[in-house]
Amino acid sequence: MHEAANTKDGATDSMIRLALIGGAASAEAYASALQRVPHASITAVVESDPASADRVATTLGTSVRAASLDDLLDRYANAFDAVLIHSMDHLHAEHAAQAARAGKHVFVETPLALSTEMANETIEACDSAGVCLMVGQPLRFEPSQQAVKQALTSGKLGTPGLLRIHCWRALDAGKSPEREPKSIGSSVVNRLIGELDLANGYFDALPTHVYAVGRGSSNAEAARFDYVQIHLGFPDGGMALIDFSASLPAGRDYFALSLIGSKGAAYVDDHHNTSLLYRGGDPTAMITGQGTSSVLSQLQEFVDAIQEKRAPVATGAEGLAAMRVAEAAVESMTSGKAVHLACDR
Repeated sequence: MHEAANTKDGATDSMIRLALIGGAASAEAYASALQRVPHASITAVVESDPASADRVATTLGTSVRAASLDDLLDRYANAFDAVLIHSMDHLHAEHAAQAARAGKHVFVETPLALSTEMANETIEACDSAGVCLMVGQPLRFEPSQQAVKQALTSGKLGTPGLLRIHCWRALDAGKSPEREPKSIGSSVVNRLIGELDLANGYFDALPTHVYAVGRGSSNAEAARFDYVQIHLGFPDGGMALIDFSASLPAGRDYFALSLIGSKGAAYVDDHHNTSLLYRGGDPTAMITGQGTSSVLSQLQEFVDAIQEKRAPVATGAEGLAAMRVAEAAVESMTSGKAVHLACDR
């Protein structure tokens, strides 16, 4: 019989058993990633729709399924050690805190919550329970972004000065209407939280000033903007400009990032799945169409953090920091003025 890992203290030798909460769209990616992640398996799924639960369970090779997290904890609490939360955004904080109170480690798809207050409560719940909390930030785990971060960390780019991110998506391409939370700033929090997390990470700080403009709905409560531009001012003169558009013609989305430092520059472009690396002389190409590479990297990091009893790379605090910037951007769009943030490194 399998002996479960210690859910509060982590484990070094035991299999980490995972429960997938509402992740039907991610089931195949996780099934593929798990073939390369030792000491981890998905042993339970939560899906409200029985047919979807059957499909996901079959894909992942598990017979344990439940219609809700309550049901799973009531009937199968001993069948898993950690949760992968991919439920609707407004349920993230609730599910994370519920799992933590049950002594389960928590991986939660970004955003961590729909407000910084809820995010703080989630972090406190996980800290009090002594469980690992990791916030899913797929962008930072893409090979191209990891290469940029490594170049920064090693000093090759020097001090970051200007970051520019374009995130353009096809019309109506974002999250499905049923996943859109009814909260102020939902468009920014849901669609740009990953880009804001990247900016915080590259400058290793919160911005001191945030200014944002948006075009779309005139009702701030709905916050359904089809174009958003966010200007960030960082300590020591660093700047970032992030623009998001959801009005491209149907077809492929487009993402591009450029970072100019005091010693060099880096450029990432998903056009034709190729990124260019400039290190002097002719540029070299990095193929970034890595399939489920970010899923694999995130899952491996989560499992390693549990087993090694350490904080993961993408912590709850970093998820909270990105949300602080997102809320400041919404405040700026509403007021038409720049918002000052206390700088935390």
